Amino acid sequence: MRLYPLLRHVARASLVTTALWLSACKSTPETPPEPVPQPPAKPVGLFEWKGEGKSVTSIRINVDEQMAYLFNGEEQIGWTYVATGIPSFPTPTGEFKVMEKVSNKVSNLYGKGYDANGKLVNSDFKQGRDLLPSGGRFEPAKMPYFMRLTGDGVGMHIGPIPRPGKRASHGCIRLPSKVAGNIFKATAIGTPVKITGSGPDYQTYLKQSAEKSKANAAKYANARKKAADASAAAEAATALPPGDPNGPVPTAPAPGTPPAVPGSTPAPDAPPAAPPEEIKPAVPAAPAPAPAPGN
Repeated sequence: MRLYPLLRHVARASLVTTALWLSACKSTPETPPEPVPQPPAKPVGLFEWKGEGKSVTSIRINVDEQMAYLFNGEEQIGWTYVATGIPSFPTPTGEFKVMEKVSNKVSNLYGKGYDANGKLVNSDFKQGRDLLPSGGRFEPAKMPYFMRLTGDGVGMHIGPIPRPGKRASHGCIRLPSKVAGNIFKATAIGTPVKITGSGPDYQTYLKQSAEKSKANAAKYANARKKAADASAAAEAATALPPGDPNGPVPTAPAPGTPPAVPGSTPAPDAPPAAPPEEIKPAVPAAPAPAPAPGN
């Protein structure tokens, strides 16, 4: 009678042992790794335009990304790479508006400088800073589809973007040629333009521009002085001393002119004599007519 309880106890213990062994053999499931955030995909190409038939009501430009985003209300209708000012010629940040639109604008400051023979001598010529060679000419840079943002000339226009994502201009916002016309056509005067990123605000930008203008004026004056000094030195080097046999041959004095006395002041030239009056023979008076018969 006691055998059955003992067997039941042994069986129960075996079941517990087996369950513990089986649970120990199970592998603990690994926690799945958290997904690594992927950076946003880079834009393909230089621009994307989806604004056909729509107007651009606002523009946002990020100088750190070198990107411009075009909106119609809250809808983004396009984006484009831009090229803003390099650190020494930064594009100001802040909120602006399109002040003026000129489809065939040319710069009155920047361009190319050529010498008198038509040879390019300065591909980054600036008026008021650089000096043209004697007889040279200035060719202004073209700025098609210009949209002015500031009174001193910062604006958006067609221009080269040599390295997309990198700054390259003298302060303006360059646009790709294939989309600039669409943006120009769809953007009205008064359209707000917000420029963000690392760069001076407009007031700081104006102070920096004033300092640059002062430095440019000093550089220009120094260049003019050097050019004048070089011209004077060249003339002095080619001038001959008095009496040099290679100098010009002195002209002989007119006959009857008294010799010049050393140290005396030459008399002023006498006025030319009046031509002699021509004496014409007297014309005899006509004879009086004879009296008519009968008088």
